[in-house]
Amino acid sequence: MKTRISIYAAFIMSIIFISSIYAQEKSKLLYATDSGLGIQFGGEVEMEFVDVEGKGGFAHREFTYQKVRTRSPHMRIDKAVLETKIFYSEFLTYEIQFRFGDDGNRVDKHFARLQLPSLYTRFEMGKNRPFIRADRRTEGYPLIGTANWKGREYHITSETKYPLGEHVDLIGGVSFAMKRPLGSDDAAEDKSFKILVYDDYDDKDGQTFEYGAMFGFKAYGLSALGWYYTGKLIDDFDWKTQLSQYLSDYNSLGDQTDKTHYWYGGRVGYDAHNIHARGEYIKTMDGLLPRFGYYGEVSYFIKSVANFLPVKGIEPLVRYGALNVLDHPRQLGTPETWDRQMTTIALLTHLDDYLSLKFEYYLLNEETGGDPPEDKVKDNQFLMQVNFKF
Repeated sequence: MKTRISIYAAFIMSIIFISSIYAQEKSKLLYATDSGLGIQFGGEVEMEFVDVEGKGGFAHREFTYQKVRTRSPHMRIDKAVLETKIFYSEFLTYEIQFRFGDDGNRVDKHFARLQLPSLYTRFEMGKNRPFIRADRRTEGYPLIGTANWKGREYHITSETKYPLGEHVDLIGGVSFAMKRPLGSDDAAEDKSFKILVYDDYDDKDGQTFEYGAMFGFKAYGLSALGWYYTGKLIDDFDWKTQLSQYLSDYNSLGDQTDKTHYWYGGRVGYDAHNIHARGEYIKTMDGLLPRFGYYGEVSYFIKSVANFLPVKGIEPLVRYGALNVLDHPRQLGTPETWDRQMTTIALLTHLDDYLSLKFEYYLLNEETGGDPPEDKVKDNQFLMQVNFKF
């Protein structure tokens, strides 16, 4: 315990020292190419310290659940992103983001955007997260965020924000996308018990499409948004490989070739007077697997009052969320379909507009289908992260 506390203290002092020499004016740079087009560079780097509950080492490995990879405290560069934005005109831009990290290097996002101010509409074509995604303050996603709108897709979307007054906007949009394959991802920062998700787009034989629409409003800090997506499972990767083969007892639920796919949800929020509050609910149906989830979060931004500290402000945040299988026994197969609950307690330290330090603790609870306490999973997690933007 003393060793870990020393690591935490050394990490914090290093970041405070870095921030003390990070006081010059910063902005993304804009250049002109030989063709006369404008080009802008930016990006960010995330360096993390992660500590997962439970002892590490060979003697403590749990081979039954393959909980091996990150039981010991570790540090890593979670991601380094290089962003390039090209200006073809005042209203047409193209952006591409390259991502580098311990899990490999890739083009993470790339998309063209066309603004039509007279119609209050923006069109987007390329690879990005779904247009109903939420901006997150913490490093950790809500469970339903990881499951539904974290993954990247290839799409064509239109988003309209029609002003009804100085502080009131109606919001609407439609989406046509290549359906993302079913996959798995981490519930938080640990790499052990993954959840079933709509994964990043990958070229699959039997590819299908997904159609979506959203509608909502923003008014005086209040916001509300609802959406519906529908399509078919990828034939036969989704229903045969990801569901029938990987989930025990799935075939006993009915026609295993059922390719039904839809998901819908809603989100309400309030952002004003340094207060942030949000609630969200999502229901999904994939073949014979119905799931639902929700979360609520609240935070408050506190401006720094100590001039001698290189801190713009701090923001404590609390979130509680769940992701559950509906109407089916929780013994349905692998950890990907366990009922889960996660509480996030975070302290976000904004050193300035480009440098932040995050402290986050995730309390996880999984309903494994076994009899507690023997099958109780212990994997609460602590995260310290420094985020450099440029």
